[in-house]
Amino acid sequence: VSQTKRGSSLEFMITNEDATRYPNLKVFNSEGVLRNLRYDRILCDVPCTGDGTLRKNYAIWKKWDQAQAIGIHKLQRRILLRAMDMLAEGGRIVYSTCSLNPIENEATVLSCLKSRPDFRLMPTDHLLPELKRRPGLTTWRVGHSSGAWYDKFEDVEDRHLKAINWTMFPDGAEEHNTQYCMRVYPHLQNTGGFFICVIERKERGSGEGVTEEEGIEDVKEEVKEEMQDEIKKEMQEEVKEGENNVGVKEEEVEKVNKEAEEEREEGTVHTNTNILVDKMKFKKYNGYKEDPYLFLESDAQAFTPIKEWYNITDDFPFGNIFVRSSENTKQRNLSVACRRIRDIIQQNENRIKVINCGLKLFSYSKPAFSKCPYRLLQSGIHYSSRYLGSKLFSVSRDDMAKVLSAGGVPKATLEADLAEKLKDLPTMIVVFHLAAEGLRPEFWVCVYATENNVKSYVTEDEKNHFRLMLGLEPLLTEREKKKLDAMEKYREKKRIEAEMGKDGEEMKESEEAKEDGAAETTEEGDHTERTD
Repeated sequence: VSQTKRGSSLEFMITNEDATRYPNLKVFNSEGVLRNLRYDRILCDVPCTGDGTLRKNYAIWKKWDQAQAIGIHKLQRRILLRAMDMLAEGGRIVYSTCSLNPIENEATVLSCLKSRPDFRLMPTDHLLPELKRRPGLTTWRVGHSSGAWYDKFEDVEDRHLKAINWTMFPDGAEEHNTQYCMRVYPHLQNTGGFFICVIERKERGSGEGVTEEEGIEDVKEEVKEEMQDEIKKEMQEEVKEGENNVGVKEEEVEKVNKEAEEEREEGTVHTNTNILVDKMKFKKYNGYKEDPYLFLESDAQAFTPIKEWYNITDDFPFGNIFVRSSENTKQRNLSVACRRIRDIIQQNENRIKVINCGLKLFSYSKPAFSKCPYRLLQSGIHYSSRYLGSKLFSVSRDDMAKVLSAGGVPKATLEADLAEKLKDLPTMIVVFHLAAEGLRPEFWVCVYATENNVKSYVTEDEKNHFRLMLGLEPLLTEREKKKLDAMEKYREKKRIEAEMGKDGEEMKESEEAKEDGAAETTEEGDHTERTD
């Protein structure tokens, strides 16, 4: 989540759901009808054994076993099939792993393509020309942890059928162009091992779509394998033990299978996972519960002081502002999301778990800080500044450099026209805007203006970032100062230890010299006595 702050976009939403049964998000189409949301691009970076990372992950050398790939193969298929059913026509999926085992890669992709005839692999030779890679495999063998290897599914022994499935074999690999996949081997470019492929959903008007007869048998097989297992698993958690319960579960499975077949007969051949997730009763999450996303009305009371204080223009999208609590005392941050995100959250608030979205614009401030209850935030200033009135100031490079110094600067040191504008302002947050020049883009900085001084109201890292954009040396941050202090204390400690060690050695040498002198004196006395 923290990485998304770098983009500072109001058009993103982070969710936390099981990828094998990601919920169907409902949105209104152009005709005002509620439909399932479809995606143009999906990245499936699925769980894998990670054997492509052997160079850096030494634990895999001891733990790796062929059974791992066989065990994770079904999970990978379910994730990819779910992604396929959520993809829009003409959309693309990137399927990737950090494994080199064909059971996790080509076998997974091939089996899903067989179940979804309106999908195809796209050639990737022209993509990333400087990346050294090898084409995907078209033949491979399937091994069992016992040491047995098989070329065909028909040759699999009965005792291994529970682990090895028909979806793991390369039948039809050349027909579905698995050579279009790319394999990145560690020795080619001093990297890890990766598998990547691009899957596209054909458009119905392209002449390459699905006929009524295509894929029916494969889809029925998927229903038996995926839907029945999942529905039984869900029902087992809710239904008590007893013979009558089995009948209930079977009836539910038959009902869903019947509905799936009816939809396929109408032309929507690949809807099994969509039906599955709509029929499932999702478990209640007992862990940390995220605060709700509540969008405020355009005439909400919280907006009145903001409009007046910052002279917000009338075209500001107040209808897209949301808070994370229904209690007024806990509405500390006002964030904004795009209209599409707002509609998705409002139509699916009980269907999906949203972790984060939108862009923070205002935060609650204490009365001593400012007379307005909400202050502007640097994270969303590039967006909110376009709607500001008298609180937005265009400044010169020199004035921007002054407010980005280590401490605050007096208003009188700024250029005369800017100082005059800031002269009678009360204590508050204002915005300084520096226009683009050459290769340097324009940027905005939140500035805390008091009665006599102004200073930038940004983090240390943000301040150094802006200073570098102006060609200035970055300032030492607090953590860098602490690091230097710790290094200096360490050097001082070593110096004292060295001096103490040196003094100790000198004392030891002097004591040894005294002992040697005393010994010599004793020897001379003995020699004199013998001579007498």
